[in-house]
Amino acid sequence: MVFIILLCLSSVFSARARISEPGQEAVISKEPYREKLRQVVSTTGKECKFPFRQGGRLHHHCITVLSSRPWCSLTHNFDRDRQWGFCAPGKTQLNVSRKFTDPCQLNPCQNGGICMQIPHRHTFKCSCLEGFSGTLCEQKKCYETLHLRYYDTGESWGRIHLRNVEQCTCVAGEIKCERVRYTVCRTNPCLNGGTCRLIISSGKEVCNCRYGFSGPYCSFASSRRVNVFNTLPSPSKPTPSQPAKKPVCGKKHKKRLSVARGRILGGNSALPGTHPWMAAIYIGQMDFCAGTLISSCWVLSAAHCFFRNPQKSQLRVVLGQQNFNVTSPNTRTFGVAEYIFPKQFSVFNPTLHDIVLIKLKKQDGQCVKKTPFIRPICLPDKNLTFPDHYCCAISGWGRMHEKVEGYNSLQEGGVRLIPHDTCRKPEVYGNHVTADMICAGLNGCVDACQGDSGGPLACSRNDVSFLYGIISWGEGCGRSGKPGVYTKVVNYIDWINSVIKGKPKTS
Repeated sequence: MVFIILLCLSSVFSARARISEPGQEAVISKEPYREKLRQVVSTTGKECKFPFRQGGRLHHHCITVLSSRPWCSLTHNFDRDRQWGFCAPGKTQLNVSRKFTDPCQLNPCQNGGICMQIPHRHTFKCSCLEGFSGTLCEQKKCYETLHLRYYDTGESWGRIHLRNVEQCTCVAGEIKCERVRYTVCRTNPCLNGGTCRLIISSGKEVCNCRYGFSGPYCSFASSRRVNVFNTLPSPSKPTPSQPAKKPVCGKKHKKRLSVARGRILGGNSALPGTHPWMAAIYIGQMDFCAGTLISSCWVLSAAHCFFRNPQKSQLRVVLGQQNFNVTSPNTRTFGVAEYIFPKQFSVFNPTLHDIVLIKLKKQDGQCVKKTPFIRPICLPDKNLTFPDHYCCAISGWGRMHEKVEGYNSLQEGGVRLIPHDTCRKPEVYGNHVTADMICAGLNGCVDACQGDSGGPLACSRNDVSFLYGIISWGEGCGRSGKPGVYTKVVNYIDWINSVIKGKPKTS
């Protein structure tokens, strides 16, 4: 009976999850702690593989999901391979010395850094706030207002300030600059009418931006943002998804960045208001997923997050959240009135039709009030398509990499859309990828890690963001040749509209 149950579990194909930390910089400490590792084996003598993916989640020890007897996977992906065994008695956990002390108990991380143990590595890691670096977050970074970014201690850069060309260095948290000789650039990489100068001593190009623009290449605007990475071909016929002159959705905080500034897996923290449609969904005491606000009372997420059919009273949705499980004056918390799966969804194969609609409970007769930090993303028209290799954004609070537990501040990164045929190659995912899925990020591009499930794949057109995909599943976290897989939202637009505008029965 247990074997049949575990086979059913195997269909819970690896749910994708979280984002490594961007602006929060993770540094691994060399401080060991006293822990003796013992190899865990099954009752048949085969080695348990940790971490392993089951039900879309990563497990670092033997589990008792749907079984009172601890068991483990014999490969790193139980959802796909279905190989398992009962854990041998007495070997289901780490044999920890009595002298073991939690290296994070006194939090050695400075300046607001968060201490996190690294399983099986005898070390801890400090997750630093964006303005600090170093093993213990002890080093203050320098913030360059012209570039809208931080520089590490010892890092140098060029800038044009008050018509002077300068070479700057970050020294102990302070910016030290000196005027340098320069000449005219051979080519001009500066955007939006910016002018270029070449520093003779370093050979580096620096941009002098027009009023209203900033960034190393003048790509950021305070009132109008320019998409640096994408150039869409002119459509041969009118596109029904052109935004209105003043769209009420898909617009970011006016003073935030136009595009994701780096990678999710080891990338940058997102500034508040950069992704105002992000929803943090807390399920009971342990589980967590992301979601996307699409209207005043509705959030979209991944159906596999709800495959256990949690009670509505166990659900909590937080909007405007910057740091994981931390409320602020910018956040709003809602209960859940109902959640609705598409009729095709099955808990026995949760990566198919991996989409769920969540209706928020009204407060004082209404749901969400728009603020600079809370506003919906635009839903695409069902005929809207973005070309292969188009750069889109992902965001979430997910884990930094697949062997780390715990969550971070909101992270962001850019990923490129991958041709469907490429993703269906046998060495990638084969026929596990269907026409209702999108792949993005491959060979060095960013990836989403556990904790990001249900978050948005947002693609922009004319400075308006559309929800093009929902973070669903993948193999591992940031592994070469294994991109993230996303639910293709355009295939479900009719269903979404019928639920929001009508009153269908829950399924």
